[in-house]
Amino acid sequence: MIGELNVGGVDVEAARAALARAIASGALGAGRTVRRDGDGCVFDDGRIDVGGDGRVTFALSTARLERLRVVEAVVLAATVSAAATLGWSLIVYTALATGAVAGAAYAALRIAADRAAARRRIGALVASLPVLVDARSQ
Repeated sequence: MIGELNVGGVDVEAARAALARAIASGALGAGRTVRRDGDGCVFDDGRIDVGGDGRVTFALSTARLERLRVVEAVVLAATVSAAATLGWSLIVYTALATGAVAGAAYAALRIAADRAAARRRIGALVASLPVLVDARSQ
């Protein structure tokens, strides 16, 4: 997932330092290792850069979470298929299709929700950069 946001009127170097501190303290989730690198910071599964013009770019990998959602979807599909066969007395090929549709819908909705949540968290972090920089200077 790649995106771009804008925070004008902020000291760029202070914003980079505040961003690294905020991520290290758990702003995007606990347990992330953060290191400063060039125009921003690199953390587990992602990178956020603050350009000289106040433009913030980010790249975040959600592959690990998406694999978990696919495993959950397979378990859900198997459960729905078994329930459809045993509980609803559906023919096996109809029950398998029902389970597959349920699993695919679950995976698609959860992955979309996870990506939207990650974008919201990063957007909120970037929006709070002026406050984080101001708090550090006092």
